[in-house]
Amino acid sequence: MQQLTLEPPYPPRVVFENEDFLVIDKPPFLLSHPTRRNDRPSVLGWLGKERDGASFFLANRLDRETSGLVLVGKDAASASALGRLMEKRLIEKEYLAIVWGKLTCELLEIDAPLGYLGISEENPVAIRQGIRPEGAQAVTVVRPLRSGGEFSLLRAYPKTGRLHQIRVHLSIIRHPIVGDKIYGPDPNFFLRFAAQGWGPDLAEHLCLPRHALHASLLRFRWQGKELEAVAPLPPDLSGFLQQRGIVPPLA
Repeated sequence: MQQLTLEPPYPPRVVFENEDFLVIDKPPFLLSHPTRRNDRPSVLGWLGKERDGASFFLANRLDRETSGLVLVGKDAASASALGRLMEKRLIEKEYLAIVWGKLTCELLEIDAPLGYLGISEENPVAIRQGIRPEGAQAVTVVRPLRSGGEFSLLRAYPKTGRLHQIRVHLSIIRHPIVGDKIYGPDPNFFLRFAAQGWGPDLAEHLCLPRHALHASLLRFRWQGKELEAVAPLPPDLSGFLQQRGIVPPLA
């Protein structure tokens, strides 16, 4: 089986910077934070090299496959302050997602508590989340934008910040994100990918080598000023849409 090495297709870029923090547009397949082994590239590692070894502190993280905006403090105090804004839900976030199927609503609020499902015959992936009555509150608002054929582009507005929240919520309404190995057509695809890497068989079922989720906007107040950072849909996702006759948004 031919396997492809999944590496960041383009470098990170600084979208916004002030004396306290930066906003980085992270490409897919780039870690937010170095692993313990520290042998894979990350946002913090890239910044340290770009800024002559300076230290930086993540205020939020994205999954390795998710692209888009990451907040990075220039010192621990700024990162903590940004983290508190997130905890208080004072940072507005928007994501773009490509999903299977066509949503017929104009606006949908998904309110479903989430937690770990646990390993079982039905769930082979330890990290997988699902609806748990005793789980943490999780709310996502979804607005469809465009559709064509088997796919739709939508905006997702997470009102809480649970693990894999958008991916799980879209899966439970039967519109999973394209390319999602855990919450897509079969969670066993994740185990096959972990064991064998990416290849034609997975490509046939998943269409994309990563889940089609992009953190496109952050908006919040900082020291009395309204700040907004935007990252347009990256080339792999906009190209996927264009191939299927769906015009991607500018941002």
